[in-house]
Amino acid sequence: MPDSPWVLYWPLLLVGAYLLGSIPFAQVIGRVRGIDLRLVGSGNVGAGNLTRVAGWPWGLTAGLLDGAKGLFAVLITQEMGFTRGFVGMVGLAAVIGHNWSLLMRGRSGRGLATSVGMLAALDPVLLVWTTGWSVAGWKIGGGAAGFLGWGLLPIVSASLGRPATESILLLALSIVLMSRRMQGNPDSPRGVRPAMRRAIFDTDPGGEGYPQGADDLLTP
Repeated sequence: MPDSPWVLYWPLLLVGAYLLGSIPFAQVIGRVRGIDLRLVGSGNVGAGNLTRVAGWPWGLTAGLLDGAKGLFAVLITQEMGFTRGFVGMVGLAAVIGHNWSLLMRGRSGRGLATSVGMLAALDPVLLVWTTGWSVAGWKIGGGAAGFLGWGLLPIVSASLGRPATESILLLALSIVLMSRRMQGNPDSPRGVRPAMRRAIFDTDPGGEGYPQGADDLLTP
């Protein structure tokens, strides 16, 4: 833990990371292109939906910017000398900001790209696991692959002998990601079974050419 006065800044770092995560880059790019992502495709404000409706260059740009939110939140906190546990909490705050953006009235993307950025700075070796499941998603479906890749990440971390603090943080990250998937879109069916379907497959039944809620084409 850094000496005073840095320790006094931890609430500001958490709030700052949340606000950084809240910047809806996909929606900003979409509006520049004359598109409101909430009204097209899956209705999700994320890089995957932007890719579907505006093309992969724009979706890739949004994905990289979203990833940078998690990456820089962690790197800056590391440079300030905070403990690994607090560094992870700041990265998690950025993911929460992305998923429940203050600027989007509390609901935006799925947080995958921001989580990738967080993990790249915190423990890049673990990206091998999530990236492997991302590739597997082309065969078994991106939603199910995301559920396995990110849902099992805390177990993978513990099995590799990572510190308990890191594994607990990754468990919190998995809960945040799965909670956002379970929430779905405003028009998603309510109830336990639809929520569990969204958690596992990141989709609702039906949809006119777009699964209602899937937004994981660009990121593991």
